[in-house]
Amino acid sequence: MGKLLLRLMTIIPGFVAAFTVPKARVGTISNANLFYQRQQHHNHASLQLFNGKHAAAIAQSTSAIVTPSLGPTQLASSFSTVVLVATILKLLGLKSQARRIIAAASRMSAQLLVIGAFLAPLFAYTSSSPWKLAAWVTFIAAVASKEAVSRSQYTYRKQFLDSFISILGGVGLTLLHLVSFVLGRNSSSVQMNAQTIIPIAGMLFGNALTAASLAKKVLLQNFLEDFDRVELRLSRGASFWEASLPVIRDAVEAALMPTVNAMAATGIIFLPGMMTGQILGGQNPNAAALYQIMIYFAIGASSCLTAILMSLLVSTGVYDIKQEMKSGNETVAPNKTLQETSLRVVSNLTPADGETDTAFEVKNLTLQSTSLTIKSLIIGKCSRVGVVGRSGIGKSRLLRALSKLDVSKDGSIYLDGKSSSSISSSSWRSRVMWISQDRPTLPGSPRDFYNSILSYATHQNRRSNNHKDPIEIAKRWNLSKEAWDQSWGSLSGGEAQRANLAIALSLKPDLLLLDESTSNCDKETTLSIEKTLMEMNTTIVIVSHSEEQVNRFCTSKLELQ
Repeated sequence: MGKLLLRLMTIIPGFVAAFTVPKARVGTISNANLFYQRQQHHNHASLQLFNGKHAAAIAQSTSAIVTPSLGPTQLASSFSTVVLVATILKLLGLKSQARRIIAAASRMSAQLLVIGAFLAPLFAYTSSSPWKLAAWVTFIAAVASKEAVSRSQYTYRKQFLDSFISILGGVGLTLLHLVSFVLGRNSSSVQMNAQTIIPIAGMLFGNALTAASLAKKVLLQNFLEDFDRVELRLSRGASFWEASLPVIRDAVEAALMPTVNAMAATGIIFLPGMMTGQILGGQNPNAAALYQIMIYFAIGASSCLTAILMSLLVSTGVYDIKQEMKSGNETVAPNKTLQETSLRVVSNLTPADGETDTAFEVKNLTLQSTSLTIKSLIIGKCSRVGVVGRSGIGKSRLLRALSKLDVSKDGSIYLDGKSSSSISSSSWRSRVMWISQDRPTLPGSPRDFYNSILSYATHQNRRSNNHKDPIEIAKRWNLSKEAWDQSWGSLSGGEAQRANLAIALSLKPDLLLLDESTSNCDKETTLSIEKTLMEMNTTIVIVSHSEEQVNRFCTSKLELQ
């Protein structure tokens, strides 16, 4: 198939050039001869078609038209269309957009005029040394990175560095491939100098800039505004890579959308800029088409690499970014102080026989988000500990710290005698599982979420535990089987809580951290859930604002004061 396509790409231009002789063609016979001579080693037949009387016919046609030159008068006339558009926008009440389009057109014109005058000496200067050419490419990457930073809705300290590495990496690797394996193979006919590399690099950088900006926008929006989705996956035992992968997919897809759409429409709906420029400059249309195909392949590759690198850099530093933005928001209110809190054991009921073993222990733990310090906390196996206290005192933060979703300072946490530092974070969260009261905002259905959880490495390694069926668990709480195939958003608050809790129970964690997990359920359903939890003999720490529930369900009570 590959040889057939190659043969067609060499024969078809020959037929087109030989038998389609328009009245007017842009270019010279030397350009046409150069293109077809390059194809001689692929297919001698196309060269034969090109020779003889057909070559003479093309030579006669190509001398018929000269590309018109443009001067200040023509450019001013062209600019009047932009002024017309700005006037229409102003009449529609879009004054700021009208100003932006005028400013952008003016800036573009000035930049192109400057670069047009600057390119000739630049070509001469950089062609003498590949290092000078590399320095110029690096400089353009820095300029593109600065532009990407200016387009961002969010700002953080390493934003420029992330943009620079991703843009330079994506474009640089693609350029290296073009020079080494594409253009380099025709080095006898294509001059490998600045006049070749700089224009191609400019096109790649322009598209990589768009890809980097779109990818970063989607990433930061998901990580900063919709981070509850990532945290929900983390709390079910996902590694950070597994929890972030859906976000990265969305970012790469968004970044590639403009390039994919342009590639799909090119040739039928519009002629791209490079091909049009080559034709106007006298290049044979067939040769211009092949160069444009090569450029679009390179644009697609560089944009994809740029988006992937940007996704990896932002994902690995997302916790630092979140903390930096949180600190930035807190500086707006300098009078804000942390509430001093303490933990007090109000009651500690004697557990039943066989429940005296220690399941969970905390020593000298300080929560970074609050001033709460836990000197010592021991929770026995199969016990149910209720955490009470006024709103905002830090009950939820305590549970999040115990599950290693929030950062804690100093201190030690032990599960069955093993320190949390000796267990990976994903494995720890699969065993110490936090269940929030909030409705999951994930796309898809509860069944989709459960199936994705089973693919996590931590649960693949724990398959010997024989996970229970969450649908059967929730059936006892009057959650219909049909609800498992509905989207999370279409479920009621109580249905979403029951499905979320049933999924967590089916994974058989060693310790359940319930944060108001039945707050949207009626009393009858809440009692049914409590009965199931008691029968499963799971160690539980529960936050509840219902004193009645704590007294009814818990064996111990901790009060934050």
